[in-house]
Amino acid sequence: MNRLTRRSFLAVGAKASLAGGALSVLAACGSKQAKVAACADASSLSASEQSQREGSHYVEVSADPAARCSGCTFFTAAEDGSACGQCKIFNGPANASGHCDSWAAKTA
Repeated sequence: MNRLTRRSFLAVGAKASLAGGALSVLAACGSKQAKVAACADASSLSASEQSQREGSHYVEVSADPAARCSGCTFFTAAEDGSACGQCKIFNGPANASGHCDSWAAKTA
C-alpha cells in the first residue's frame, strides 16, 4: 500500500508552487499585449462596431512597427497626446500602436 506521508505531501506542494511560479513568469514575458491599454472596452461597442473590428483583424499592438495606426491615413491622433486616437474606418477609438487590414500609409 502506497501511503502519503507528510514529507511526500510537502515535497509535492513545493514542486507545484515552483512550477506555477515559472508558468506565471513565462506567461508574463510573452504577453506584449498586456502592457498596452485597450482604447475601447469591447463591452461598450455595438455589435456592428465589434464585427467591423473583428472583420478587419484589428489588434491593439501591431506586429509590424512600420504599420501602426499612428502611421495610417485613417488615424487621427488624440489631442491630449494619449495613445488612443480615432479611426475613420471604425468611426471610433483606436490605439496608435494598433493595426488592422485597412491600414494605409499616410502620404506627405
